[in-house]
Amino acid sequence: MGRTGRDRAIFVLLAALALPGVGTAKEPLRLKPSSKWNVHYAEDSCRMARSFGEGDQKVVLMIDRYQPGDALRLSFIGKPAYTRMNEGVVRLRFGPSETEQEVQFYPGTLSDRTPTLIIRGGVRVVPRSPEEIAAYEASIKAKRFDFEWSDITPEQEAAVTYVEVSRAIRHPFLLETGSLGPPLGALEKCTDELLGHWGIDVAKHAALSRKVKPKGNPGNWVTSRDYPTDMWMQGKRAIVQFRLNVDAAGKPTACHIQQSTRPKAFDDAVCKAIMRNAEFEPALDAWGSPIASYWLNSVTFHM
Repeated sequence: MGRTGRDRAIFVLLAALALPGVGTAKEPLRLKPSSKWNVHYAEDSCRMARSFGEGDQKVVLMIDRYQPGDALRLSFIGKPAYTRMNEGVVRLRFGPSETEQEVQFYPGTLSDRTPTLIIRGGVRVVPRSPEEIAAYEASIKAKRFDFEWSDITPEQEAAVTYVEVSRAIRHPFLLETGSLGPPLGALEKCTDELLGHWGIDVAKHAALSRKVKPKGNPGNWVTSRDYPTDMWMQGKRAIVQFRLNVDAAGKPTACHIQQSTRPKAFDDAVCKAIMRNAEFEPALDAWGSPIASYWLNSVTFHM
């Protein structure tokens, strides 16, 4: 039996590898800061934003983080970030020391129609090495879903002094951020405080002998059949970042939407499917005893 259009919807629960692409001949706009860094403490996330440039060249960089760690969610707002593509790959570089990385994006607009480039999935200031990517793919092939990537050091974050974006956008640009050490340090302080708000024992989590571990492939917990019918019929898509409370028995007890491109029907579909299907081995403290913890991930609804 042939697959329906709905069955062809693609869902992403784990980071996807970007596809190779071609470059652009334009020289990047070099944009200096036009505001200070602003940090926003939310109940389930931390956000840092700063403006670069003025007028039609202005670009706002938004950095979101949903838990302690080095993964960053990036959005670029402004006319230079405009793209005619419905999706694709841009080139991203945290200079001057780190190499270029290719990342997938979705376009968006603010209420005033200002273009927004939303980077899909979390990125790091240091690209993942081919060796790590191969090890990750081997773990998935072996049906192990608790792969741990190497850590980014504070020194590596502090060495970044600009963020450059090119390919697939109206005009490549380079944001002269200055050292990212202090702003990312402030973001880290915010995410550490998040755990306390969630009722998590911060001290015990600093020395876990095992994090929450999925039983089976999380990519199977949300399927094409969970795509909200009305949203599918309208051709709508979404990125939903969520957090699960996981008790000492490994059972998910609550689902929280940390950030979503909406509509709300997507949020409801994610939590309903995840709470129905997710299974875990609980986190273990430094002495090997199970403790309550959490698990984060995202779902991309994509036609």
